[in-house]
Amino acid sequence: MLDRLKTLVQSWIPVRRITVYNTLNEPNFRASNLDVDSLHSALRQAEGGDVRELFAIYRDALLSDPHIQSEFSKRKLVLIGNTFSILPEDKKTPDDVLASTAVEQMIKRVPGWLRALGHLQDSVLWPVSVVEKIYCADKGGYKLAELCPVPHELLDFRTGTLRIRTTDAAGNPTNEAFLPDERRYLIHRSHLLTTPDHWGGPMRSILFWWLLGVMDRDWWSRFLDRYGSPFLVGKYDQTDDQSRTTLERAFSAAVKIGGLVVSKDTDVEIKQAASQSAGEAFEKFYTISRREISKLIVGQTLSAEAQSTGLGSGVATAHADVRDDYRQFDAKVLGETVRDQLFRQFLQINGIPGEVPQISWGSVSSSEAKATGDLLSSLSQAGLRVTDEGLSALSEKLGLPVERTAPAVGPNLPMALSVTPMSRLDRAESALDSIARSGSAPLAQAFRGTLAPVRQMILDSSSPDDLNKRILQGYSDWPAGKVAQIIEQALIAFTANGVVR
Repeated sequence: MLDRLKTLVQSWIPVRRITVYNTLNEPNFRASNLDVDSLHSALRQAEGGDVRELFAIYRDALLSDPHIQSEFSKRKLVLIGNTFSILPEDKKTPDDVLASTAVEQMIKRVPGWLRALGHLQDSVLWPVSVVEKIYCADKGGYKLAELCPVPHELLDFRTGTLRIRTTDAAGNPTNEAFLPDERRYLIHRSHLLTTPDHWGGPMRSILFWWLLGVMDRDWWSRFLDRYGSPFLVGKYDQTDDQSRTTLERAFSAAVKIGGLVVSKDTDVEIKQAASQSAGEAFEKFYTISRREISKLIVGQTLSAEAQSTGLGSGVATAHADVRDDYRQFDAKVLGETVRDQLFRQFLQINGIPGEVPQISWGSVSSSEAKATGDLLSSLSQAGLRVTDEGLSALSEKLGLPVERTAPAVGPNLPMALSVTPMSRLDRAESALDSIARSGSAPLAQAFRGTLAPVRQMILDSSSPDDLNKRILQGYSDWPAGKVAQIIEQALIAFTANGVVR
């Protein structure tokens, strides 16, 4: 019975890795002899469900092209290279705070967290990325022991849906495949395409730019090898065969001795190939292909090369905005994946109450952060403030937990809270009475916000103890030190009101 229960638990909670892959089974390097026809053949196979050839070309393009590799790394680093915050659904709810703390501790303890996120972000170019989750028993519950990236080579679409090819004990793929269980695998897509995954995803659109760019480099190298060096042209009288023979021998000897020995009457010219114009054509085409690749991966081209856009053109700002849009989208979809497919499961199998927390990466750009700060300042000057519900959205936007600070409690607070002029306690006219009368109204206006209920509590309270209970109940979520100051000052105001009643 115990063994059956253990088997049942393990079938629900993945505690053993099943996707083991021997990297020696990787397909051979395809880019060395790839041409347009073979690329079209790989695309046709993928459309039929067999993506191994196409994904092997994806791998080769990434490994062999420094531009694609650099732009792809930028797209990943701008997100996972930033710090992240785990935000509770409602920071006023103890269970939500507990769930947030548990998830944060889980992430700190799991090895390979960043590597797994990097693999999930492969779906920026690949159609889908898969990561296997492994748990282990820990202090009466379960902890996340490992996150194992599933190689793209094991993905199979021959039935029209995503499957994972099985492997033997040595990590060698077999011809069988199984449907990935959401309890065991993280499945992520970091693009907006609605086309079937086996059609290739976003990477398909830059394959020909990559191939032609590589071929262009090859063609240019061959051109330079053949025409890059100056060549000799000899002229002779067509009726003088002896002069022609002598000139040919001289040209053959020129390779060895580095010069020509000819008669005065022999005409020899040195010709230079038009490599400059050919080089300009090569540069233009190669630059265009690189820019098209950059547009797809990072949404702009200025981060890859220096371009003159003109003073005040605003192009750099527009490109930066596009880059931020890409980053924000990646953060949202990746956060949704780990929240729904990892955090929720972790809380459920450990019986931790509370809503599933959010994960927020990095922050907004400096210009957007400044604009947000200016807006909040303007709202404050206008007598407005962000509600408690709005603080969650603001925290997610800034990438940092944001909470409201308690207003400063100063010595003049009793006057602001009092419902009657404080000067009535002492009928003697003094300069202080004048200041009190002129300052009480502005102070009362200043404390209309979060401290406004205290004035009503003073009126409704029947005794100091009653007032103390009302304030403790009304400001239970405030820091204890601030609440103590408010109670002290409110009791002074309560006493003053009681004297004049």
